[in-house]
Amino acid sequence: MSKSGVADLRRLVLRTLNENQILILSQVARQRRTMTSLLRSLSEERGVPLSTLKLNARILRDLNLISYGPAERGREARLRPLGAFILRLLRGDPEATLIRFPD
Repeated sequence: MSKSGVADLRRLVLRTLNENQILILSQVARQRRTMTSLLRSLSEERGVPLSTLKLNARILRDLNLISYGPAERGREARLRPLGAFILRLLRGDPEATLIRFPD
């Protein structure tokens, strides 16, 4: 993909995802925690209602950017391959466009 194509895609993603979704995506990449624990911490630190963060996490899961399971099972939230691609794109990683997706 050309540099201008990457820039266009980055702008599109930035207009599509909101600030809370980008925050959740980046925190899932940084921390190995359950989604509930991560969202509670973000809610306290940022003053964002927990219900808002939960809704945004569900949207990210529906978009196949993250995965997580029931907190009682202790399953950690994780980036999906598409989520990792989007995060690299947002961070300006020059290797972002070299990802290969299985058919």
